Amino acid sequence: MELREKIAHLYRRFGFGARPEDLDRGEEIGLDGVMHRLLDYRSVDENFEVDPHEFAWRTKSDADPSAGSYRLWWAMRMVCGERPAQEQLTLFWHGHFAVSDAKVEDGSMMLQYLNTLRSHADGNFVDLLKAVSKDPAMMRYLDLQRSLVGSPNENFAREVMELFTMGIGNYTEKDVKEAARAFTGWSYVNMYYEFPGTNAKKLKEAMTYNRPFSAFALMPAMHDRSPKTILGKTDFFDGDMFLEHLASSPATARHMCAKLWTYYAYPNPEPALVERLADEWQKSNGNIKHMLFAIARSPEFWSDRCVRKKIKSPADLCVAICRQMGAGKALLDLRGPANVETPMSQQVLNNMYALIDRMARCGLSIFYPTDVSGWKGGDAWVSPAAMVERYGFRGLLVYAQKGIGPCTKHTLEYVKSQSPADSASLAAAVTRLFDIDLPPEGQQVLTQLIDRHGGVKVLNKENVWAYALDRSLLTLMAAPETHVC
Repeated sequence: MELREKIAHLYRRFGFGARPEDLDRGEEIGLDGVMHRLLDYRSVDENFEVDPHEFAWRTKSDADPSAGSYRLWWAMRMVCGERPAQEQLTLFWHGHFAVSDAKVEDGSMMLQYLNTLRSHADGNFVDLLKAVSKDPAMMRYLDLQRSLVGSPNENFAREVMELFTMGIGNYTEKDVKEAARAFTGWSYVNMYYEFPGTNAKKLKEAMTYNRPFSAFALMPAMHDRSPKTILGKTDFFDGDMFLEHLASSPATARHMCAKLWTYYAYPNPEPALVERLADEWQKSNGNIKHMLFAIARSPEFWSDRCVRKKIKSPADLCVAICRQMGAGKALLDLRGPANVETPMSQQVLNNMYALIDRMARCGLSIFYPTDVSGWKGGDAWVSPAAMVERYGFRGLLVYAQKGIGPCTKHTLEYVKSQSPADSASLAAAVTRLFDIDLPPEGQQVLTQLIDRHGGVKVLNKENVWAYALDRSLLTLMAAPETHVC
């Protein structure tokens, strides 16, 4: 692969696709520089100052701090932010430590859970595991809000071993019962309904004092202080001790490395590869950022089995197209100056709802994973029903409320900069913009489409280009190559 294609491969897997400016900058800083820009993302200015509560205000005196409001904010962050790898990694953890508002039914809890995932996403696994285990949304989802000595709840104890750490086959039913005793005394408080006043008043006070509505609570008197034997070790385990025990397990290292590799590279990794990555995991004490670099630097990541072979998730497909067509800057311009107590622009709301709705109909509904095991991914993304919805996606802001949308103008500027001499070179510019590797026959179909609409003359008028862009996206969505990364 040439350097530009290697850079695009990194962005497709660790971000949400590469924009032309990402590729141009990548050629200047080199492949290692791109890895660091993507994966060491805390050193990069995110260029996203939108407060999540901007989506909660309905009028200047009314607020709706529901999960629906904060889903819109996260979608905007995916499209607009300059740390795509942070959002991609947060999305991975959302599927791994799956929590659904269908059961939680509390928007402020879901926002807090999302921020827990994001803030610990690239740190040490044990810290993330502890933080998300004590997160009120997770505790509510897996019934850990009231686990008492003499009456422990086994739901979380089972899932934390089966799904979150070691995987099936590495524990017994006795381990589940003993582990449940370790978590006795854990609970949380939710003060939202105890505070007086309207939703707007509650939200203003929470923002003024930087005060969450819910928080982890430890009740020592309700903890089972007797010794427990878990996974062959007897100790006076409490919840933290047990989670540390799980995080240090070689089975956890193998399970997590296989799952990370499947998400970022390809399914069913070779046993020797998993063992090699698990060894890196153990040496780094489960440092997640270290493991991302280990994946990106593995020769298998650059192999024919990996490159442009992974089925895109709905986010990989839809968010990438939005970013590539310039929706990020357009949305920030529509949002205007920051003011968390001013309702968000209706046009931004409409477009973000259109995006999360399309992803949901394609099978990925953020804040609503299918079950506690998260989304299945892979072939599940391309069921017949999902493909119908994928075919229908046309990006954002091609048209505005009146006339041409900002993404039409952005894409027009790009294709003009490529100085296309004929329909074939214009079609090639379109596929470069959206980073789609069409075979010659597919490229010919797109060329013929542009030819039918007037060839390079479509660039002479914005409204003609808008229609040609819409038809081009329709054609690209029918190409199998559009749905792999």
